Amino acid sequence: MTISTEAHKPFPFSSAVGSLIEATDAIKNFRAIALLALTFIGAVLVGGVLTMLASSMSSVVLAFLGGLMAFLVMFYGSNAVGILLMRDVQGQPGMSLVDAVLVSLYTSHRLIAVVFLEFLIVLAAMIAIAIILFVCKIPVLGPVLYAVVFPLSAIVLGVLVFALFYVMLPLAGPAAWSGASVFQIIARLNLIVRTKLVSVILLEVLLFLITSFTALLIFGVLGTGVSLTTGMSAGILGLGGQMNMYALASGLGSGSGSGYIIAAGLGGGLLMAAAAVVPGLIFTKGVCIIYLNATRNVDFSASEASLNDGLAVVKKKAEEARERARALTEQATAPAAPAAPSAPAAAPADSLQCPNCKAPVASDDVFCGECAHKLK
Repeated sequence: MTISTEAHKPFPFSSAVGSLIEATDAIKNFRAIALLALTFIGAVLVGGVLTMLASSMSSVVLAFLGGLMAFLVMFYGSNAVGILLMRDVQGQPGMSLVDAVLVSLYTSHRLIAVVFLEFLIVLAAMIAIAIILFVCKIPVLGPVLYAVVFPLSAIVLGVLVFALFYVMLPLAGPAAWSGASVFQIIARLNLIVRTKLVSVILLEVLLFLITSFTALLIFGVLGTGVSLTTGMSAGILGLGGQMNMYALASGLGSGSGSGYIIAAGLGGGLLMAAAAVVPGLIFTKGVCIIYLNATRNVDFSASEASLNDGLAVVKKKAEEARERARALTEQATAPAAPAAPSAPAAAPADSLQCPNCKAPVASDDVFCGECAHKLK
């Protein structure tokens, strides 16, 4: 399923900054809120049940399976939420929760491939720099070369790390949610890094501030409400000093608290979990907005063609190396050619016999000496 990222007109940086405020509208997307909440609950239930079974059975494999299943639920569920928010940002018709999950199951694996390739790129750069640093160990010439290698290596690694953690990883999700393939994602993010690295980082810093402020606001409101409700409950329900956070946590964890304490702990836990969902939705919608602004009216055909050409060259060289290895293997395992048969040796003269009576004859005899049979 391919979702277009095209827009009608470009956004300047000031407009992109203003559009980030719209990320707070994510709290109006009830489908995304419900799906993310179900994702959290599902991950906790799956991971918790399998972990408890692993603990009772002392099974390391089952514990690993529990963690893996919880991760998969979170991974595909959060990507389904991203697909819903991406469609919201693009102004496209909404999608049902089931359809979003199905699309996520079909496309989210692209993110794993993209992240793996991105880390391979960084690892390859670090290996190349390490090799150059080993060359710098050469006496006399090494320090001179290191004076150039050191600043260049610092710049390369710094740009790579910033590009990885501020562009590649945050924007890989929105690129996949918009329907791009693995190599399209790499090509598009590469072009964004080369042309809009600074502006994208500034927008992400602004998004972080918006998300943090929203989280502080939400938890501040909830904290005030919880404090007032706790005090009123202590007086009206006659709980006295039992209504405090330590009593709630210890009573809920040990099962020794009263019914009111346990109910307050459960309700408060659900309330805080719901509050934590909201900043996550705002951040997810924000990165979708940043990605769309960064790719608006940008022609990626040249970047994608360049990447495809490079991949074609690598593939051709790999195919040539494979064919060469196959030919050498066949040559090494081929059976030795049989020796050419030698011409039959001429029969010795004393082995000639008369064809009639089988008596020995000489090569120059005309008639057999025994039966007078004509030989020539």
